[in-house]
Amino acid sequence: MHYKNFKTVTYCVAGWVNHITEKDLREQTEWLQKYVGIDKIYLETYRDEFAKQEQLDMFKRVMKDYGIEVSGGITTVTPDLNDSDKKRQRLFNTFCYCNEPMRARLKEVSEYTARNFDEFIIDDFFFTQCQCEDCVRQKGERFWEEFRLAKMMEVSRDLIIGPAKKVNPKVHIIIKYPNWRESFAQTGYNPGQQREIFDSIYTGTETRHGAQTDQHLPRYLSYSLMRYFESVAPGRNGGGWFDNFDCDRIDTYLEQAYLTAFAKPKELMMFCWPSIVNNKRSTPLGFMYQKLDAIVGQLGNPQGLKVYIPFNSQGEDHIEDFLGMAGVPMEPVCDFPKFEEAGSGEGVGSVAACRKVMVTAASLKDPEVLEKVEAFAAAGGNVIATAGFIIGALQKYPDQLGKLTSVSYSNRTLSADEFQCAGAGPMGKNYIKTAEAITYRLLEHRNNATWSVMNAGHGEYHESVLCYDTYGKGRLTILNLPEMPSRIYDLPPQALTQIRRELEVSGIWIDGAAGVSLFTYDNKTFGLYCHTWDGCAPQEFFVHVKGEANQLKRLNDGSPAMPWSSFPMEKIYSRPLDPRNPASEKESVFYVRIQPGDFCFFQIQ
Repeated sequence: MHYKNFKTVTYCVAGWVNHITEKDLREQTEWLQKYVGIDKIYLETYRDEFAKQEQLDMFKRVMKDYGIEVSGGITTVTPDLNDSDKKRQRLFNTFCYCNEPMRARLKEVSEYTARNFDEFIIDDFFFTQCQCEDCVRQKGERFWEEFRLAKMMEVSRDLIIGPAKKVNPKVHIIIKYPNWRESFAQTGYNPGQQREIFDSIYTGTETRHGAQTDQHLPRYLSYSLMRYFESVAPGRNGGGWFDNFDCDRIDTYLEQAYLTAFAKPKELMMFCWPSIVNNKRSTPLGFMYQKLDAIVGQLGNPQGLKVYIPFNSQGEDHIEDFLGMAGVPMEPVCDFPKFEEAGSGEGVGSVAACRKVMVTAASLKDPEVLEKVEAFAAAGGNVIATAGFIIGALQKYPDQLGKLTSVSYSNRTLSADEFQCAGAGPMGKNYIKTAEAITYRLLEHRNNATWSVMNAGHGEYHESVLCYDTYGKGRLTILNLPEMPSRIYDLPPQALTQIRRELEVSGIWIDGAAGVSLFTYDNKTFGLYCHTWDGCAPQEFFVHVKGEANQLKRLNDGSPAMPWSSFPMEKIYSRPLDPRNPASEKESVFYVRIQPGDFCFFQIQ
């Protein structure tokens, strides 16, 4: 391995495999080993065509000369196999799994791959959207979601896993999940059940340019989706997969690697060999991988606010990623966590208890979510509910939600260009005016039954956008975010700081504008990354650490010691967390300045 804490891998597509010569392959391998350092390749056997056996054998021989591991790969797309296939409107040439010739072809592909490799991965075209006459007939009276989830489980078992393991009983089969989690159920991706039959999973962490692509993904997804799938299959999430397509600048490509690495994967997959070789975006990778390797080896286990996203759910898509882009460490999970009063260790960086959980509109997929919310709060936890959750719960479970809060919704909106946040003094308040109004769904609360922490509005009409109700030993906190999630980035820094402080679970928060992500770990380490989005600029802000901390020691990334980076950062000041109570727990405050495209990691001392 070139690096101690992860393998660097790439993928070789079948059409390219069939046409490259041994001479060109060796020349390209030299280039990749010079600039990137490749530990392993996934050699594709099928993508619209079979990779020829003689080419597969040549690749294995050449890779052995360079000490590069070789596993297999399949992409489940195929051309029309007969004239009747022309009637099927198949997106990206994905298989119709109700068509017998295509089913036979997939079984053949799986057997061919298993004969050649002891491990193979399935690229993320392993879905169906086919609604041809055969599919409609087999679906019957079922909804498409129900039909496709069942169909793709059958295909997984009977056309891939079963045939492959019959040919090669020791073959290790990996399913790669795409970066569009919110659409899985409608296309047959079924991680809740597929995790039980596949040996490992893999995560698509491609985010590319967030505003100029069709998906419009917040870049924090490269981190958060890795963490989500770690909850899906703990210890069996093989790695993160990203590419250089639609990356307008080098840093747009590189930060996919950074954020994937911050999630501590086993492998970093750069798709694909032909697109990274002789590409200027790839040339910094080896240099930056050395830095990432040095940093990642010093980090503990990632921590963040647990966000409950059940399987087959959709709603308020990527809200956790928008918050992550605004500096809130997030930890999406597929199961509702159990309240835990105490973790192991004490203070910042200890192994986290679970005292907070976020629920969103997606959480309402779970028919028992209100019972879980009530139990978590009653035990002493803080449940942070988004506006989407509250509105959906008022529609589906009005009586149950009425036990927890006075908040109501009457299908009105709130236009806010003024914000009232907490100030520094004992009774201090910050009144902030924004250049443009931000639209919210209007949630109304009954004063003193529900207590407002932050208000927003215009002139003499304001309403709470952050409030809470006490319940049992805990509370329900309601966070109303802008109706357009990307407008979170336009919130004034004071409002963002109020949100960060409410949502923190690791004893660390920042107080600047959006565009800097915070990554926290359970060994008193944390990191900051300044995103290179359009209009980005250097950011200056304060890092707040709960408790008494004297210094922030920069983690060594392998660079030569420099005066501005080798000395610890001294705290600026400390003060009580509660300005009204001078005897309350202290917070320690540190000044940070960071450039776009840079990451810096610290240990709290």
